[in-house]
Amino acid sequence: MEYAFAAALFFLLLIIFELLYSFFNKGESRPIDRVMERYSRGELPDEQELDILYYRKFSEIKLLNAILSASPIVRRLDSLMQQGGVNMLVGVYLLLTMTIGAVTFLLCSMVSFPSVLSALITGLAMLVPFLYLKFRRARRRSKFEALFPDALDLMGYSLKAGHSIVASFKMVEEEMASPVGEEFGRVVEELNFGMGLDASLRTFSKRIDSTELRFFATSVIIQRETGGNLVEMIEKISEVIRKKFRFREKVKALSAEGKLSAGILLALPFLTGAAILVTSPKYLTVLASDPIGPYLIGIAVTMMSIGTFIMYRLVQLDM
Repeated sequence: MEYAFAAALFFLLLIIFELLYSFFNKGESRPIDRVMERYSRGELPDEQELDILYYRKFSEIKLLNAILSASPIVRRLDSLMQQGGVNMLVGVYLLLTMTIGAVTFLLCSMVSFPSVLSALITGLAMLVPFLYLKFRRARRRSKFEALFPDALDLMGYSLKAGHSIVASFKMVEEEMASPVGEEFGRVVEELNFGMGLDASLRTFSKRIDSTELRFFATSVIIQRETGGNLVEMIEKISEVIRKKFRFREKVKALSAEGKLSAGILLALPFLTGAAILVTSPKYLTVLASDPIGPYLIGIAVTMMSIGTFIMYRLVQLDM
């Protein structure tokens, strides 16, 4: 355990050093900003610079960036961070996650937990940043979908007034709140820098990961190829999305009882344990004094985690 403690301490110091280097050695994380800076100095970018216009950087450290860019898992993690609106490099996020793990392991070692229990607690602690990203993505997507029908209506009014589709995107950027205005602004920025509308809409759909947005993007792409009334199509999409939202709210109301039951079942063991700890402490202190106790706690936590995941999936209704 002493060797593990020393290794975790060294690892923590190394991570802190890397984090400080990343924070104080920040460059321009967006290639668009670097190209604009060269334009302002009168230096025209060549073809190679135009090719990296939409390149995603994962770390300010070149060696770490080269290693991370070769991993598909890191790319999926970067996509998850974009969908959650987290303005942080993947390298910094991974360093923060490892810092949490190292600190948790050091604390468990100081309390003299068994190695298996310390590893289990450390693993759970390192899952917290990932769960936070999932929460941010779900909340941002929910907020986007709530404002998206209004954005479509605004686009329809703009198109009826004779504006182009790019001008309608610009109007949504200026009039709508974040994240709708922010994401439409990124589309306008990409179009201004030469990306095609089809490619920009596909990238837009990946950033939000919303079924309604993919429906809209696919419809616009097909309309550009086959023709048709774009205003009428946008109005129909807005109407369908609003009907879907009303139906989704009904489903949420009907499934609220199941979610409440799952929450009660999850909290019941902890509440019961707290009550026993107050009334009869000797019944629970055995788990800390007996050598088998920590292993039983680890097994119980694992089984509860599996049960919680199953109940969570049962009450999730995706439409």
